[in-house]
Amino acid sequence: MKKTLLSLCAVMALSSTSIVADEILDQMNDAIKAYQDKDYKGAMEELKFITAQLQKLDTTENQKLLPQALEGWKIEQSDNHGEQAMMSMMGGGTSMEATYKKDKESIKIQILANSPMLAMMSMAISNPALMASDPNTSPYRYKRNKGMKKKKGNETEIVLLISGQIMIKLTGTHLKNDAILEQYLDGIDIKELKNQLL
Repeated sequence: MKKTLLSLCAVMALSSTSIVADEILDQMNDAIKAYQDKDYKGAMEELKFITAQLQKLDTTENQKLLPQALEGWKIEQSDNHGEQAMMSMMGGGTSMEATYKKDKESIKIQILANSPMLAMMSMAISNPALMASDPNTSPYRYKRNKGMKKKKGNETEIVLLISGQIMIKLTGTHLKNDAILEQYLDGIDIKELKNQLL
């Protein structure tokens, strides 16, 4: 009985994925038909819909790159489809984020890749003089990756730049020990980030 239920759940999960894929394939066929009928405006509208659907699927997959919540912590995934659409209008890129909570402690993790906005961050990290101008900010390294650390009041922020194209930002609030930030960094598979996002 247990095996039968597991098999049914597996079939339902595959069917759900198939339905989404079929919707996109149907829209692709509609776009092709519109193009063949020389309805170029209609074809463009279909392609916009397809792009939006693919972005949602891509965002869902990318969320899996975020670390799991540590013991005693809870994760709140962010629906950043709107933010992703905004980034597309600002030159492209990929973003994902989640918030982790334990009592009053909170950690927000953001990952940004292939965005024109990273150029300014790269300049700041590569220029110690810029960091020195802010007494709350200091250079930071994690497994040979350059970054910076900023501590002000009850907030601690760590920013890492990976291969000049991926930014990992952790913002901790009311943390009992800042070392928890590195524990969350340890939960991020940087090699997999590069494979998936670069």
